[in-house]
Amino acid sequence: MKKVIFSMLAVATLIFASCGGSKQITADDTADIAKITGKKWQLIELAGKPIAGMINGKMPYLQFHASESRYSATGGCNTMNGTYKFDKGMRLRFTGGISTMMACPDMESDRALAEVFKLTDNYTLHDGVLSLNVGRRAPLAKFKEVSNDSELAGTWELSFMADTRLPLITLFPEKKATITFEAGSNKVSGNGGCNNYGGNLEIKGDEVNFSDIFSTKMACPGQGEGLYFQKLASVDKITVSGDTLRMSFKNRDILSFKKK
Repeated sequence: MKKVIFSMLAVATLIFASCGGSKQITADDTADIAKITGKKWQLIELAGKPIAGMINGKMPYLQFHASESRYSATGGCNTMNGTYKFDKGMRLRFTGGISTMMACPDMESDRALAEVFKLTDNYTLHDGVLSLNVGRRAPLAKFKEVSNDSELAGTWELSFMADTRLPLITLFPEKKATITFEAGSNKVSGNGGCNNYGGNLEIKGDEVNFSDIFSTKMACPGQGEGLYFQKLASVDKITVSGDTLRMSFKNRDILSFKKK
């Protein structure tokens, strides 16, 4: 009988130990995570010091790519990539990955932000400001959410198109293709290099979908316009860094633009 009691106590101890050691994410955690992931956050403070909106011509930011549990970020020079993991109790860890290796006039924020990702073990979200912290110390870094509208708004001119050996000047002999986004609207418009076009844009986090693209029907020189419309219809993600807009399909850049 004693052996049975001891066995039951042992099983109960293991169960309680297992429950105590688990890190199940609560409903409150899930709500916060939904507000953070799939969005881009502008870096506004490092170690208590305010950060300029543009460094080396780029906006310093952190972006959580929800579908892949990956992040991308820059302090204003190189783009850093890696993975992130949320745990119970507002815990957050970053694991570093690859980074570009450019040399820029100002790299101080890049270096400091890289250290933030190494040290961070928790986060707070208050009044639209995301703070990355270690322990209970003052925040290592603070970010504010970036509106997709504010980043995209304006007119962009094509500077790169994948899967063609011909230069853009040959593909678009009259003028390069453009695209215009209006803040607060799901409509897009532009010129394909000859014909004017329009369509709809749906944005969900960092994922996008162009639909119902239409254009005028003038006969045009060059082969670029048709290829451009094909690629535009396949885009599933847009990223903006300073005056550069990249459109990709399955994590591969297929179109790139410069702000006009």
